[in-house]
Amino acid sequence: MASARLMHLPKPVGPYHVSFADFELRPSGDDECVSSHPSDVEKDDSLKLEGVPPMRFFYPTAAEPRWRLGETQSRRWLPHFNYTWGYFSKVIQPSSFLRRLAIWTLSCLMHLFMWLQLHCSVAQAILVPVSEQGKNSGRLPVVIFCHGMWACRTTYTIACCDMASHGYIVVAVEHMDGSAVAAKYRDGKGRRKWITHAGAERPFDDTPIADRSKQLRKRISELRKVVDILEMLDSGLVRQKSNAVRGRASLDVGMLQGRIDMCQLAIRGHSFGGSTAIVACGLDKRLKCCIAEDAWFQPIEQLDFDRLAGKVPLLLLNTEFFEWDDLRRLRNLFLEARRKTQLDEQPLVTELVTIKVIEDSVSVSRFVVNSAGISWVHAIWISATFPCCGPGPSRL
Repeated sequence: MASARLMHLPKPVGPYHVSFADFELRPSGDDECVSSHPSDVEKDDSLKLEGVPPMRFFYPTAAEPRWRLGETQSRRWLPHFNYTWGYFSKVIQPSSFLRRLAIWTLSCLMHLFMWLQLHCSVAQAILVPVSEQGKNSGRLPVVIFCHGMWACRTTYTIACCDMASHGYIVVAVEHMDGSAVAAKYRDGKGRRKWITHAGAERPFDDTPIADRSKQLRKRISELRKVVDILEMLDSGLVRQKSNAVRGRASLDVGMLQGRIDMCQLAIRGHSFGGSTAIVACGLDKRLKCCIAEDAWFQPIEQLDFDRLAGKVPLLLLNTEFFEWDDLRRLRNLFLEARRKTQLDEQPLVTELVTIKVIEDSVSVSRFVVNSAGISWVHAIWISATFPCCGPGPSRL
């Protein structure tokens, strides 16, 4: 029976069903869980990784999502009370006892009665892609998703599921820089801890941009470790006991061995996540493609614009409501830096798309910078760079 007994998020539009699983790296200690070589899985020779953020993997599967009583908690869009508290803290600043009491009351009611479900299965087997020649190609392209301010790894579930339904492995990161509504992590003893939103008790504009830039650097450090983990998962260097998540939603690390195409690694982000994606592409050559939606350019240090212009195709998606003079000025400075940058003596592919709402209809205006005759406008732009192996409908 399909998942229709509880209210759920919209169904992905791609040709594949979607499943998800969670991964949280167990802190390194006496019992190491990450091997330095696949043959060392039974030895003590190990690598140490610190500060790896929690991740949720969305991926295509052949298993149709079905309603199961035991999975309702795992499939909740708000899987923990602290996320609900975090969202209400955005609406009501927790600056006094009475305000915190109001947040607690509303959060209890919301978390008790809203069981909004994800329209995907829990920890099912990953899809084996088929090439045009009818052979199993094995690997799938990957998209890392960076959330914006006051968000978490489940906020953009609709977008992540939709990409996964077209044949991508999507890694939704939960940043631990204090920008999320809430973020959970494991301490040195493996106990679950929570990071609340930094500065929730004061107005947003009261936080200095220098603090936001510091958060941005923290995010970039986390993303580099995420890419490291993806390489290790693909190479079989991660043991199952390295995953601190237990229960139905725990990621089977062996499932991803030999399945991740690191040559087709893209990054996508919204707002603060958009600026995070842009900077990450400028600093990490392993990232091959970038989508930045409503990118918030203020935290990016202007002196780094030339260095961070990057050498990868970039799509900037903007809505008319996320636009002001200083943001426009900084974006133009960044675009000018990309105009001056070339890759193999060819101009970089840069596209700026602005979405405007006009009398309940949507108007899209397109501005292409040095496109070199290539059309990159697609519903999901990365598909032009990373076509997924499979039958016709699976190709974006």
